Amino acid sequence: MKNLIEKNKVVFGAIAFAAVSLALVLYIANIWQGFHYLMGVFSPIIIGAGLAFVFNVPMKKLEGQLRAWKVKPGFQRPLAMFLVLVLLCLIFAGVVAIIVPTLTTSVNSLTHTVQAAVPQLGSWLAETGLVNRDQLQDISKYLTDSGMLNKGAQLLGNLTGNLGGLVGNVFTVMMALFLMFAMLGSKEHLASITNRILAVTLPKKVGERLRYVGNVMVETYDGFLMGQLIEAFIIGFLVFAAYSLAGLPFASMTAVLAGVLSFIPYIGPFTACGLGAIFIFTISPWQALLSIVVFQLVQLVEGNLIYPRVVGSQVGLPSLFTLAAALIGGNLFGLVGMIFFTPIFAVIYRLVKEAVEAKEAAASQK
Repeated sequence: MKNLIEKNKVVFGAIAFAAVSLALVLYIANIWQGFHYLMGVFSPIIIGAGLAFVFNVPMKKLEGQLRAWKVKPGFQRPLAMFLVLVLLCLIFAGVVAIIVPTLTTSVNSLTHTVQAAVPQLGSWLAETGLVNRDQLQDISKYLTDSGMLNKGAQLLGNLTGNLGGLVGNVFTVMMALFLMFAMLGSKEHLASITNRILAVTLPKKVGERLRYVGNVMVETYDGFLMGQLIEAFIIGFLVFAAYSLAGLPFASMTAVLAGVLSFIPYIGPFTACGLGAIFIFTISPWQALLSIVVFQLVQLVEGNLIYPRVVGSQVGLPSLFTLAAALIGGNLFGLVGMIFFTPIFAVIYRLVKEAVEAKEAAASQK
């Protein structure tokens, strides 16, 4: 038996390694599944806290302005919260008013283009001998019949299957909005409770360190969000102006897409450019190609002159880490992760950088 083991060390080692690896994968998968379950349970609280963090930035600015206008202190917070809600509704309504009509027009145009191109494509295929006319008629009949027969059943099934999810999503959004306004209205009280809990449960140095990390997070997120808001308006205006000067269609829609998606580093602008080009392609392929060139020129100006001064100085994160943050955040939490992982990485980068510099300074003094 001993000789057998000695002769097959590699085989037994590979089997043991595979078994341990499989156990780790299953264990991590179970942990990840449990994590996703908890995220789903606490999603209203998480979303509400995230929204409160986001809208706290403009609310603080509005409160400062109301204070400068000498509005009564008791009315400053409620009025600022109301103005934030109005701003949110106006932004949402503006985006919908610009994108939905354009999307409808583009879909109709694409439908007419495809309907006109299909007979021409069929005639060309028949003339080249790739397929015969009988086969084309059979394909056309099959597509028509299957579409007409299955459309009603598919629509009914989709509506029934998605009804529960729709109700759940509406409830989650409503609860998140309620929690957002509750947190914004009592943020000083929440901060006071947190500080008291840290003071009685943790050593003084640990509590001070956690408070410092919290202040760094608030400072980084405030700078990131304000910089991104300014960046969104600037890139939207530049895209609209450039497309209008070039005589390109869908300038308003592409500008809105560029502004909204600018919150996603690197990936967002390319997505906005691609979507705009697809819509323009329904009118003119050449204009779609021109739109890509124009958008990249705008992106070149914005990336080299505007972004480093508006957002880069606020976040202080190298471009490689910014791209990594967007990719990792997108894989873990989708669109929300792509947006918010950039300041998270910025916080980690700053804390690690400060720790390294402190170690180097201490070492140089010895």
